[in-house]
Amino acid sequence: MKNTVKKWLPTEHRMRAWLGAGRMGRWLTARKGLWSLHRRALAGGIAVGLFIGLTPTVGFQTPLILAGALILRVNFPMAFLALWVSNPLTTPVLYWAFNRLGAWVFGDHLTFGALANLNSYLQVFLEQSAFMWLGSLLLAVPAAVLGYSGFIWLWRYGTVRRWRRRAESRAATPADPA
Repeated sequence: MKNTVKKWLPTEHRMRAWLGAGRMGRWLTARKGLWSLHRRALAGGIAVGLFIGLTPTVGFQTPLILAGALILRVNFPMAFLALWVSNPLTTPVLYWAFNRLGAWVFGDHLTFGALANLNSYLQVFLEQSAFMWLGSLLLAVPAAVLGYSGFIWLWRYGTVRRWRRRAESRAATPADPA
């Protein structure tokens, strides 16, 4: 599977040709993990993508994904794929759920006394925005952790399964009497 995915990813030579031969292009292509197919880089990409995808950052998600992938040295294409958990069809439902979750968990505990002297519409907007951000963080952090650990577990499961199949096939073939 790794070879199949590797065929679709751009090579370092093609990336340099696309980005240019300048300092920034060389720096981006030299970053370890950004295009790597290592299990930790892939799992980290899923975690970053899920975290950014489950926060109300529409319009800024791709630059945030790129910055997170560069800083944390995780796989950018995997992060971009995981970002699509919040696609144009699910975003309104997710934002509503974030708001309701934040209001349910933090509604009685947060006081917005400093907002009392603001316009009532602005006050309601800021309160609901705070609930939406807090609710999204309540979902984004566990989703990122579960995405990372789930991918690592699945990778390990697949590796052990291949090892067992290989050992069984070796045991099933008769030895050459030489």
